[in-house]
Amino acid sequence: MIGTVSRAAEVLKAADNIIILTHRRPDGDTAGSAGALCLALRKLGKKAFVAPNREITRRYAGLIVPYAPYDGFEPAFVVSVDCADRGMIPAEMAQYAQRVDLVIDHHRSNDGFGTDNLVMGHCAACAEIVCAVIEEMGISLDSSIAEGIYVGASTDTGCFKFSNTTSNTHRVAAKCLDAGVDGGEINRALFETKSRARYEIEGMLFSGMRFYHDGKIAVALITREAKQKTGADWDDLDAIAGIPRQIEGVEVGLTLTELDNGDTKVSVRTTKEVDASAICTQVGGGGHIRAAGATLHCGSEEAIRRMLEVTERVYAGETA
Repeated sequence: MIGTVSRAAEVLKAADNIIILTHRRPDGDTAGSAGALCLALRKLGKKAFVAPNREITRRYAGLIVPYAPYDGFEPAFVVSVDCADRGMIPAEMAQYAQRVDLVIDHHRSNDGFGTDNLVMGHCAACAEIVCAVIEEMGISLDSSIAEGIYVGASTDTGCFKFSNTTSNTHRVAAKCLDAGVDGGEINRALFETKSRARYEIEGMLFSGMRFYHDGKIAVALITREAKQKTGADWDDLDAIAGIPRQIEGVEVGLTLTELDNGDTKVSVRTTKEVDASAICTQVGGGGHIRAAGATLHCGSEEAIRRMLEVTERVYAGETA
C-alpha cells in the first residue's frame, strides 16, 4: 500500500511504458487526471499513454484521445485514476484490470485494488492528488497539464460550488490559472453551454419530477424514449443528476436513467443532512458523501421503488 504522495511519485519515476486507465462513463475528473498525468510523465521522458475509453463524450475527448497508445504498445506499468474499485474499469481495459500497479483515487470506499494505492478520501477531486504527485516528481505545471487538472477539480466540485470544495481545491485551481489556464472559458463551456437536446430533456425531467417525504426527496427519471425523442447522448446528460437537489426544500435528489440493456443507472445527490454513499452502498454502488451512484439490474419503476425504500430508511436514520 502506498500512503504518501512522495512514495507514489517515486514509483512513477522508476516506471516506464505506462498505461493510464479511466473509469466507465468517464467524467471530467478521470479524463482530466489521466491526461494531465500522461503529459507530466512524458515530460520526464517516459513512454506514457491513456487507454482508449469507448464511452468518452465529446466534452472530455480532447483530454485523453490524443494520448492513445500506438498499435503494438506493451505496457509494463498500469495506473488507474479516479476508479473507486476494479469494477469501474471499462470492459475494453479488462486486460489491465487485474494488474493495476498504482491506484490514484479520492473515493473513501476504495479499499485498494492495486499493487500499490494512493487513496486520499479528503480530496474533492482525484485531480488534486494527481497535481500533488506531479509536483512531487519535480514537474512544473504547463498550460496543457494544468488544463486537465483544472477540469478535474472544477467538474467534481460543480464549478467549486459543492460542499466538498476545500481550500486546497482553490489552491490547486490557482496554480492552474497561474500556469495559463483560461478558467472562465473552461467553466463557460462546461457549465453554461448546453445543447438543444439538453434543454429539451431537462424540460421532460422537470415535468415528470416526483416528490416524497414531504418534498425532501425528489426523483427524476430519464427514459430511453426521452433520450430517443430528444437525441440526447451521454454528453448531453453530463451533470444532470444535480438538478433535483437544486429545488428548494429537497435534501435528497435521485436521478434514474434507463439504459439500453434494461438496467437502470442511479445517481444520488444530497445536502449536508444525508450521506449519499450510505444510500448507494446498500444497492451495490458507492461514491462520496454528497454524490454517489449505482447501477440496478432492473427496470426503472422497480429501481425507483427500491431506491425510495433505501433512501427513506437512511434519511430517517440520519435526520432523526
